[in-house]
Amino acid sequence: MKKLYIWAAIAAIAALNLSCSATLQRRYDQRHGTSSSDRSSRAADDDRNDQTADPNYRKDYDRVVDGGNSSGRVSTSGSGNAGYNQQSLNQYAEMDKLAEVVLYELDNLENRYNDLLNEYKNAKSSSRQAMAMELDKISDDRLVLYKAYTNIYRNGKSDWPNVRREVDSVLREIRKKN
Repeated sequence: MKKLYIWAAIAAIAALNLSCSATLQRRYDQRHGTSSSDRSSRAADDDRNDQTADPNYRKDYDRVVDGGNSSGRVSTSGSGNAGYNQQSLNQYAEMDKLAEVVLYELDNLENRYNDLLNEYKNAKSSSRQAMAMELDKISDDRLVLYKAYTNIYRNGKSDWPNVRREVDSVLREIRKKN
């Protein structure tokens, strides 16, 4: 009797699994503009390059753009985004240039820190206090530069003019100190 219940439960789970799989496949087909006949006509290999090379493969972009409501019209072309894309590329290039400047200043501070640390090892106790204070200042400046660097990439995309202004002022302050 127990075996009968186990077999019935397994059969129910298998039937539910097949039903859910079919439902999910239909939803996927509706959203992506494909059908089971399209899928069966293609080769079993789902490599994207093979699909685009196959003349039988054609995605229904009207359904994709309209969210499943195929009204026969095509939405705006991608040429309107070309200006935005170029502007984004230029902004990222500027962000990278400013980040390189920050890394250069950071490298200079690292070198000064290492040199001062080597001097500290061989210094007399009377001059160690002054060197320790200088090492602390350099450590603080390094931390400020690390924060400026992360600020470029964390907030630069959404608020580039303000981020650039902040990072430039940080760089000026660091250069004045050193």
